[in-house]
Amino acid sequence: MAEMPLIVAVALNPALDRILHVPDLAVGGHVRGRLVSVQPAGKAVNVARLLGHLGVPCILTGLVGEDDRDRFVKSFAKTPVRVEMFEVRAPTRENITLIDPGRGGLETHIRDVGFTVTEEDLERLTKKLSILAVKGAYVIVAGSLPGGVAADTFADILAVCRAKGAFVAVDSSGPGLAALRKARDLWLIKPNRQELAELAGKPAETEADIRAAVKPLLRRIDNVVVTLGAEGAYLFCREGAWRAAPHVEHQEVVKTVGSGDALMAGFVSCHASRKRPPECLRYGVACGTAATFQTRAGDVNPYDVKACLEKAELAAVK
Repeated sequence: MAEMPLIVAVALNPALDRILHVPDLAVGGHVRGRLVSVQPAGKAVNVARLLGHLGVPCILTGLVGEDDRDRFVKSFAKTPVRVEMFEVRAPTRENITLIDPGRGGLETHIRDVGFTVTEEDLERLTKKLSILAVKGAYVIVAGSLPGGVAADTFADILAVCRAKGAFVAVDSSGPGLAALRKARDLWLIKPNRQELAELAGKPAETEADIRAAVKPLLRRIDNVVVTLGAEGAYLFCREGAWRAAPHVEHQEVVKTVGSGDALMAGFVSCHASRKRPPECLRYGVACGTAATFQTRAGDVNPYDVKACLEKAELAAVK
């Protein structure tokens, strides 16, 4: 069996996800709550954690807040994920989720914008990526951009990885999405419908809309995966186009946050195992579906993945 190529997840703006149960949540008053969990998170961190659950070795690199690197290292103990992050002189952002169990688990999400990085921080990370992004490696850059990283700077970081011969996959938004308008030679991007419409400057609602929006992107990007939420995902590449659809009972779904990260982890790990693109899409959708059965983003049960893979439908798009 061929050795699995190196997979690197890059977190530019990771987070600490703090979840509290707050019965009878009311704005403007004093309420009592119970801390449920605090976990390192963010898209790239979730991807790395998911790869670990799937038994796939991975390096998690990027930037993390002052004094928080050890917390991230400990969170990946006993997994095949190695954490090699750089601390910046600012705290890691915290995302807070308030859950009111008395109102059907109603969730309130508070999202922090994160730290601002310096040129020195970016130089250290870029040097690290120039070492890791060897030919044939997979570099997954996922998540929002921190302050101090403009679209052009982000494009330069991607160019460093491409120049070394790595397969570069990107899942970002805002300025990170804007950088993709000019980026060339990327291996994969993973927008949802809304992000695709923003990227292409045209609607992306119907299948015909999506195909028209993706067509010019394929001149400079090898694979475009368009996620559709509960409806699955499309894959467009030079070999063809496919759609994978999950089959799951609604009552099995616990939460949907992080399912796109699971799709990315599944697609990349399957491609790294030398599978064809449509098989990678089907496996990615199975991973994304299985992730909705878990309470925490970044978790997945391999047995659920297997069951979802057996039910997932794959069809060519004409």
